[in-house]
Amino acid sequence: MTSESLEIKDFIKRLFNHLPNSTEDTSCTVLHTNQYPKSIDAVKLNFHLVILCNKGKCDTSVGHHDFAIQSSAISIIPPHTVFSIKHFSEDFNAHFLLFKSDFVKKGFVKSDIMEELLLINPDYPPIFDLEANDFNDTLYKFEKIKHETENQSPFCVEVSRLYVLQILYNYNRICEICLLNSDKLINRQYQVMYEFRKLVDSYFDKLKTVKEYADIMNLSSKYISECIKNQTGVSALSLIQNRIILEAEFLLKYSQLTIKSISNKLGFTSTSAFSRFFKGVKSISPDNYRNKQEN
Repeated sequence: MTSESLEIKDFIKRLFNHLPNSTEDTSCTVLHTNQYPKSIDAVKLNFHLVILCNKGKCDTSVGHHDFAIQSSAISIIPPHTVFSIKHFSEDFNAHFLLFKSDFVKKGFVKSDIMEELLLINPDYPPIFDLEANDFNDTLYKFEKIKHETENQSPFCVEVSRLYVLQILYNYNRICEICLLNSDKLINRQYQVMYEFRKLVDSYFDKLKTVKEYADIMNLSSKYISECIKNQTGVSALSLIQNRIILEAEFLLKYSQLTIKSISNKLGFTSTSAFSRFFKGVKSISPDNYRNKQEN
């Protein structure tokens, strides 16, 4: 089985069994389905996907998280994360918002603010239930984006971008409220953990030690380790290793790359170094892991 990375047009064809109009701009689009979509298993998306469920439910996987998207729930699936969607109920009815990062970054909002809005915390499943007023408000924004993109009215791109930004801000507000209501406080240690996770997600194939990330953040390895341990319950090194393992598992299971190629892709100095690392974390060699997936 080959690894798949889907563009917006590929996703639309796979899920809804039709292609967008050849002249249609798919940098941002909204689709509404009240029909039975097709399942998609273990792919990576090259765009952001927001699902607003009007009715019914489906099963979804994002990274290590498995969860159901049900009526009045919203989910944001970040790009470059292993994603599956299947087991749709017969009454499934939802809106799908698909957009590229560049679509929102071309607006007037500062780039670093946009990066923070687009980052989905991998510690939690990206799913939230909406109160009736929040759901209706979000649905209105989805339908306005759909209307603007389909009718190509003057300034349709700018208007659609504003609605997407509002959806992202509201989603992040919900995340923050949930965090404030939990036992994790938004303090300096949380900020350090947040920045560390962002860096790991960007450089896991190049940087393998806590010190390398500490140097970028101008902090001591000891302080970062304390912050990560207090906020997540696991060590900073474990977060790095788990991100490498997640990518390795995906490539071993869904690509035809050789073990040597995977080793090179993940930044290891040799195939044996990668094999020792993988077996040390998973207690199974890369070859045996791949064979086990195929059987």
